[in-house]
Amino acid sequence: YKFTTFTANYQIISRLNNDLYRTHVNYKLHIKARYKNQEWQTNYSTLFISINPPFWLSWWAKLIYIVSIATITFFIIKSYKKRLQLRSSLSLEKEKAQKQQELNEERLRFYTNITHELKTPLTLILGPLEDLQCDSRIQEEHMKKISLIHKSTIRLLNLVTQILEFRKTETQNKKLCVIEGNIAEKIQEIGFKYKELNRNADITFDIIIDTDKIHIYFDQEVISMIVDNLLSNAFKYTYKGNITLALRSVTVNDIGYTEIEIADTGIGISQEDISRIFERYYQTNIRKNIPGFGIGLALVKNLVDLHEGTILVDSEPNVGSSFRVRLITNNSYPDAIHINTNLKVPLDEDKSSKSIVLVVEDERDIRDYIAESLMGFYDVLVADNGEQGCQVAFTSIPDIVISDIMMPVKDGIELCREIKNNIATSHIPVILLTAKDTLQDKTEGYDAGADSYVTKPFSASLLKSRVANLLEGRKKIASLISSSTHLKQSIIKESLNKIDNEFIERITKIIEENLMDEKIDVPTIAQELSMSYSSLYRKIKALTGMSTGEFIRKLRLRKAEQLLLSGKYNISEIAHQVGLNSVSYFRECFKEEYGMSPSEYIKQLK
Repeated sequence: YKFTTFTANYQIISRLNNDLYRTHVNYKLHIKARYKNQEWQTNYSTLFISINPPFWLSWWAKLIYIVSIATITFFIIKSYKKRLQLRSSLSLEKEKAQKQQELNEERLRFYTNITHELKTPLTLILGPLEDLQCDSRIQEEHMKKISLIHKSTIRLLNLVTQILEFRKTETQNKKLCVIEGNIAEKIQEIGFKYKELNRNADITFDIIIDTDKIHIYFDQEVISMIVDNLLSNAFKYTYKGNITLALRSVTVNDIGYTEIEIADTGIGISQEDISRIFERYYQTNIRKNIPGFGIGLALVKNLVDLHEGTILVDSEPNVGSSFRVRLITNNSYPDAIHINTNLKVPLDEDKSSKSIVLVVEDERDIRDYIAESLMGFYDVLVADNGEQGCQVAFTSIPDIVISDIMMPVKDGIELCREIKNNIATSHIPVILLTAKDTLQDKTEGYDAGADSYVTKPFSASLLKSRVANLLEGRKKIASLISSSTHLKQSIIKESLNKIDNEFIERITKIIEENLMDEKIDVPTIAQELSMSYSSLYRKIKALTGMSTGEFIRKLRLRKAEQLLLSGKYNISEIAHQVGLNSVSYFRECFKEEYGMSPSEYIKQLK
């Protein structure tokens, strides 16, 4: 058989192919045929063709499509609604937390204001009470009442101080001030105090020190407050049994720790409450009937964090509690304020706000007169002649020197010259006392480096005024240098003498050469400067008003600013280059110094 045309063949096949993508279709194909050169036949053949759709166009496939689309749409709408609800809930929770925080801040601010007001009358109460306790004319029965009042006043004063310290830690105004010493002595001292105060015969108090010498860097005040609070709680919540204060060295994950443990056999803490006991104002159900503010353990946690330590708690109701404070043994706290223990001035005096005045005078009456007139305002050291005055000045590093000119062994001019030419004491103001009032004599004294002259005879008020002015001037210079964001050399050179300028330049160079060292060794700096650790600390403190650690940090941040301005490094690279490997701590220090974050600082300059 043969179709009449090729086009007919193509059209039929094309139509059939197109129908493959339609729904179910039935066709009848009528076919006629003939032999060549013959007529068409009248009858024709019929071919029935039935085309079924592909499976993806079948009715059940379309049903699946509809159900799937409906399901997806349903879940999208449901997810969107859930997200809106979560967003709304989060916003409400955030607003609630913010209001709670504001309420807590307002409450704490209220407590702080009250405590400030209470501290003055409490101090005024304690003074007369202590005088009455020393009065032998008071009868025994009255003395007991006075002792009870005194004890209660001390406790109230401690609570007031605790609230103030808590406020400092909450606002991050509390600064770590460390010394290198034997912490075992401090723990024993605190333990002995509580041992003497323990009047409960049903409680035994033990002090266990693994070794008599554990030398680490630590803040005496912070450690005292931590241990005092924990021991106070132990005695408060233990009615019968044993309380233990222990100090030991432990190693965890190859890191050495100094651990302080306070354990008791008191009422204990439930497991649900352990996770919340360090929250402000939180009190467990067991302890609610016992008086307290709920800030003691929160203060402890803040102080432990300030000291870069950790605190661990193990407790079981009606069995007892154990609080363990761990400090890294080899932590030197490079960014904290360091107190030098080599100074001959006691620690209590070192914390005093009084300046140290050295009086060098060979006539005893005049020396005693000057010392007595200044003693109520300053800590006074005395020397009989210039030679002894130099020794005391180099040993104690006073804040100001008052010296007579005419003295045996070594006169005042030589004393002044030696003080001003020594790198450890060149910053100390010197007042010369003289009966000579000629221009030549004054010129000689000023050439030796004297800061002021007082002519004999003189009044005590004039001398006190001159001392106060010189010390205030020195404080202003230190404040000017410390407040200068960039430590400008021009400010330093105009404010200081040649030796002090050279000292600042040398120590700056040493520190800048070791900036990438996260823990710059301060004793090594002192050795390179041929100074003792104590002389270095007092020298920097006198010149800049900053501790050695603060001065190092300022230089780190000055270098960081230079690297930021260069635009060649990112913030993490800059933090590493200046020895502050923690980026978050670097941002915090930078913001404290410049009042804005590094990124904000760059944006402002652009």
